[in-house]
Amino acid sequence: MNFLEPKSLSQLTLSTLAAATLTASTAAAEEDWQWGAQLYFWGASVGGETTTGGNVDISIDKIIEDLNFGVMGTLVARNDRLSLIADVIYLDVDESDSTSVNLGGASVPVTADIGLKGFITTLGAGYRVLETSGGSLDITGGARALYLDGDVSVSGLGAPIAESESGTNWDAVIGFRGETNINEDWYFSYYADIGTGDSDLTWQAAAAINYRLNSVDLTVGYRYLDWDLGEFGLFSEVTLSGAFLGVKVPF
Repeated sequence: MNFLEPKSLSQLTLSTLAAATLTASTAAAEEDWQWGAQLYFWGASVGGETTTGGNVDISIDKIIEDLNFGVMGTLVARNDRLSLIADVIYLDVDESDSTSVNLGGASVPVTADIGLKGFITTLGAGYRVLETSGGSLDITGGARALYLDGDVSVSGLGAPIAESESGTNWDAVIGFRGETNINEDWYFSYYADIGTGDSDLTWQAAAAINYRLNSVDLTVGYRYLDWDLGEFGLFSEVTLSGAFLGVKVPF
């Protein structure tokens, strides 16, 4: 797999974000920026399909068992109606499995070692189009990058087999995010986007129930991420889905 170059749509989006950031910096002289971070555990299972038609299905309990390192978080900066958003997910998973293969009537032990590193980031800007005592709604636009680095080695069938592939996938996305107040303590939050670029199609949806404490908000919800990649090395489709639990911290 070769590294993929961002298409013109993604490049245009990044240029637009840079211009929005410059405009926001000028506006910051009149009003202060408000910053916040969300740190969370996402119980995501990995699914999808390979280019040969095989299914991919790795449950969250298997990911936790073989996880080397993982980081998940969101950073938001807001100035009046303008917001800047960066969402980052990083996973480093190693898995080793042994089985037996029948060759010529004899049982031959085979060991497979798989390493997968994944980096997903969604960078965007939002503009608030609705704000009332009952909630708010932002229109968003930006870019999402998917990076996958996989290593596979198989031993036990004569000469060892080893393969390593990596690649980066860029897409421009548009969407919306908002909040609806239930009462002074509880509120409902949601986010969705859709886009294309190196992918044939990518989309994301998330919804959560949140509880306001004195200095932080607790959040629990569900998130789904999907890529229809066409041909991206070994993968034609990748999905991440599952419940999440986190905390929102203003600073």
